[in-house]
Amino acid sequence: MSDKTLKTITRADIALEAGVSETVVSYVINGNRYVNSEKRERVEAAIAKLKYRPNAMARALKGKKSNHILFIADDIQGEYFGKLISEIDAFAYNEGYFITLCADHNDEDFVDRIYSRFFDGVVIGSANFPLRQIQRLVNSEIPVVLLEIRDYSSITGVYGLINTGLYRGARNCVRCLHERGRRNLLYLDRISKEGHRSDRDDWRLKGFFDQCQEYGLDVSETNVIAGCKSEEELMQAITHLVQDRGFVPDGIFGRNDHMALVGMEAVKALGYNVPSDISIIGFDNSRMCRFTTPRLSSMEIQQKAIGALVMKMIISLIDNRSSFSARIEEHLETQLIMRSSV
Repeated sequence: MSDKTLKTITRADIALEAGVSETVVSYVINGNRYVNSEKRERVEAAIAKLKYRPNAMARALKGKKSNHILFIADDIQGEYFGKLISEIDAFAYNEGYFITLCADHNDEDFVDRIYSRFFDGVVIGSANFPLRQIQRLVNSEIPVVLLEIRDYSSITGVYGLINTGLYRGARNCVRCLHERGRRNLLYLDRISKEGHRSDRDDWRLKGFFDQCQEYGLDVSETNVIAGCKSEEELMQAITHLVQDRGFVPDGIFGRNDHMALVGMEAVKALGYNVPSDISIIGFDNSRMCRFTTPRLSSMEIQQKAIGALVMKMIISLIDNRSSFSARIEEHLETQLIMRSSV
């Protein structure tokens, strides 16, 4: 198909290909009305087949810039995203933008609401946000910046991607434990009220498995506790693993500091000493690390640098999106902060 043909594809062509009305096509593209999943999939398949690109000028005619950016996170109660939003807001305010933090709601209506409120850009820092919905946002030419919590290589089009160093950081956490002679390692995944668990495309979990396997450690799903809906459920799962299943870890890696500290309390309650019996390491280097006994070692993420890059990317996409032909990306490194829990 030639470039000239690409430019002539219309919503009417999409409607004919998908066997729906032009109104339904508009609803799917704009995301401002509910469309049942079967029709939506047909429209999205037709868009992909015909390589349709929405007219950015038409979207711009909806209204003036709102100077409002939406940040979607999967844990708005934790310290990490609160601190990160503070860093982003400092840069955003200087550029005349406001930032709104929103929890990820994993349902069909959520993305439709994002469209209807007309944000200038969207930043996604959620492991739960479906890849299909991210692709919808990118296809609609809304400026999108992704914090690379998981593998986003399947997302096509123009968007921003910031690799915050989670994968390499996770591998370094395992290296640290291995250097201390720890061989029976346990990974504590996130707490989720919906019981969500990370997949192997999650960079921290993938880093854990890949580094363990490089060392020749015997790791399987037994080495991961996931799907817990509360701290109490996580502590019970650790107790069950140790007392009923006979797996006693000598090293624990928490997906974040919160998980690591819950793990610390659980093993201490079982009579184990940290760090002589079990070494424990977290991720994020939150303030609570310094006020535990023992103090928690943790992998620090460059939040200030992330804040600067988020605004640099989002403003570039807002002002000069047409000058990019593919995603723009940046890579950062993490730093291990050693304390007495390892």
